[in-house]
Amino acid sequence: MAKKSYGKRPCSICRKWFQPDVRQKDRQKTCGCSKCQKELHRRNCDDWNKRNKEEFANNYLEKKLEQVEPKTVKEDSKKPPPDPIHPEVVKILLPTSPFVLPVEIITREYGARNMIIIHHLVRKIISQCQNRGIP
Repeated sequence: MAKKSYGKRPCSICRKWFQPDVRQKDRQKTCGCSKCQKELHRRNCDDWNKRNKEEFANNYLEKKLEQVEPKTVKEDSKKPPPDPIHPEVVKILLPTSPFVLPVEIITREYGARNMIIIHHLVRKIISQCQNRGIP
């Protein structure tokens, strides 16, 4: 039995007409040009990041924490705890922001990991206030 042939359709990126691959059925959105495929992938990733903002932010926070203190592979290893990180290193890990935190004091009292977590929470609080129109 012959496969159903689908008619031509416009590419969702460049708007040129193309004949979709029969095996793709209604799923093919682009003409097959590598530029169009990359642009569709970029748009899909952008949409995913907008829908999953929290997961993206959590992954970003986890990467920052990994830079400060990498996870130990084995719990029973006899390695000493890592030395406290110099405040200048923490400043490099933290992006510049409109608010000022006493980085040196927080790092000395609570540690570098807690400093990054505090910075993350303050950023979230400020962004929530800005979204609600609170100055």
